[in-house]
Amino acid sequence: MARSIHPIVVGTAGHIDHGKSSLVKALTGIDPDRLKEEKERGLTIDLGFARMRLADGRWLGLVDVPGHERFVRNMVAGCTGLDLAMLVVAADDGVMPQTIEHVDILDLLQVRGGLIVLTKVDMVDKALADMAAEEARKLVRGTPLADAEVVRVSSLTGEGIPELKQRLEALALAVPPRTSQGPFRMPIQRVFSLAGIGTVVTGIPIAGAIQPGAEIEVLPIGERLKVRGIHAYGGKVDEAVAGHSTALSVPEAKESGVHRGMVACAPGAFAAGDAVDVDLTLTRRSPRLSHRAPIRFHVGTVEVRGQLLLLDRDDAGPGDSVVARVELDEDVCCAAGDRFLLRLQNPAATIGGGKVIRLSRSGRYRRKDLGEELVGILVAGDRPEARVEHELRQAGPDGLPVDEISRALGLADEQAVALLRAMPVVALHERAMRAFLGEHVIAGEQELLQSVDKMLQKRAEAASVKRAAIRTTKTLPQPLVDCVFDRLQAQGRVRMGRQGQALFVDRLRPLPSPQQQRFDKLVGECELRGFRPPELAELESVVGMQGDALLSLLDRAQDEGRIDKVGDHFYGASVVRIVLRAIRDNCLAHAEVLDIPALRDKLDTSRKYLIPLLEYVDALGLTVLRGGVRRLLPSSDLARELARESQSG
Repeated sequence: MARSIHPIVVGTAGHIDHGKSSLVKALTGIDPDRLKEEKERGLTIDLGFARMRLADGRWLGLVDVPGHERFVRNMVAGCTGLDLAMLVVAADDGVMPQTIEHVDILDLLQVRGGLIVLTKVDMVDKALADMAAEEARKLVRGTPLADAEVVRVSSLTGEGIPELKQRLEALALAVPPRTSQGPFRMPIQRVFSLAGIGTVVTGIPIAGAIQPGAEIEVLPIGERLKVRGIHAYGGKVDEAVAGHSTALSVPEAKESGVHRGMVACAPGAFAAGDAVDVDLTLTRRSPRLSHRAPIRFHVGTVEVRGQLLLLDRDDAGPGDSVVARVELDEDVCCAAGDRFLLRLQNPAATIGGGKVIRLSRSGRYRRKDLGEELVGILVAGDRPEARVEHELRQAGPDGLPVDEISRALGLADEQAVALLRAMPVVALHERAMRAFLGEHVIAGEQELLQSVDKMLQKRAEAASVKRAAIRTTKTLPQPLVDCVFDRLQAQGRVRMGRQGQALFVDRLRPLPSPQQQRFDKLVGECELRGFRPPELAELESVVGMQGDALLSLLDRAQDEGRIDKVGDHFYGASVVRIVLRAIRDNCLAHAEVLDIPALRDKLDTSRKYLIPLLEYVDALGLTVLRGGVRRLLPSSDLARELARESQSG
């Protein structure tokens, strides 16, 4: 059934008592005034919904909004997700105050087109109707309705209604539907309960799609709910998509906890915040506003009080365009690119609006720096690549998690990952799902390698350091260290050894001939002494070196895997291998429990050397000491490796 809906929504706009609700009823046969009070008073108070069948059998959604100035907040909530508007002007009244404010609202929200509908033409002569039509045309100049046709109708007699239907249908079919790609998001317009169904939330999805059984997150409260069923335009559907009015059945929701102004969205895809950075344009009728002016902020279906923070000036006047921050009294959920409105707190009047640049959190900031940053985002424009580059440049060497980039751009995580992978200037750390500018990764790699060189300055032949010993800095924070290490490993330039040692392969340069001879003597002595390794003083005598010069060669021998340091002693690597095999064989011969006296006798060594060896083997993961008994760990990587060697030998 989802294919029987045209994903375009049309809304009404105009002054009170100009016939908006009657017009919707004449077009659809549905009275949009659903509240008892509305019917008693003949006054639209809240949003009304109706559907009109197109010639091809599909449904087109209509939203009727109140025209009274006291209910502008409800009118704005109804404009969320509108694609087209019918500006309703009564022929006997012409343009009135709420006509003007509603046009400002449609202009600031950037509806994609519409019609001017001149109602009550049966009540006036042609000359008066012509005057009202001309007033309306002048009013919409410079707005998305500038080229709107004027259609003259009477909801009472039916005059012009068939023609209006045709024009409306042609206009709706010519508008490209909103994309259903990306994460689902729907500002909530209504919440109510139905017997046997439970809580229902309605609205017009502005992005993505959703199916029954999916989970939504309600922001800003963060409640997660399962969608049990979806209705649209009078029946069940198997999918709700951006651009058509939708009702989601969420029985687990507590009606008192979910209300208009909240947002139903894909879990984890969007955020809530109490500060919104904006690209603001004030209307021609706006008064001058000072820094920290109290305002009402409208985005989606929510209205929140707050303060307007001007960043590059102390005040702004009619027609000015500025970047600004709006600090709010409570959290809202919105995303970059959303349209918003500003209204005065007292008197309540629309004074401006524009586009959300970024959702944030209130806190300390420098007006000038924040203003320059927001201008930078605007300069980046709508190209996602430019926006990503700007965000990463602002983040600096710390980079940004992919989910933060996704939220900033309003993309699904998988879309953001694909975008980041395709950008040559970006380095994506896949394991951490964190992105950096490539230039920061290059600089971070240079700093890390310089840090290693400094650490090994006194041991020139050494090539490894403890990874944990590498210090982070402001220009080399931990996330960047992790990224650089993984890249160096992938390139084969770093090998991670046991016990957290990082071997920098580029440092394993051939030794000069005299050094190589000393190196060979060193390794040979450690191998020769077997299970009773030489003391450091003995090695000094054999090699003819001491201090850092000797320790440097010892480090190099460990880096090349020629010797192993066990406690304070140095063993030939082949000797340690024999020990490992002996321990495994010993354990297997004694029900996986190590017989220490038997091992000592086999190796012909003493407790002085044996205890450090056993602790070393524990650290390698071959054995474990529990309750005073050492046991073999047959499932460990080292045990399996030794088993393969035994089978092949």
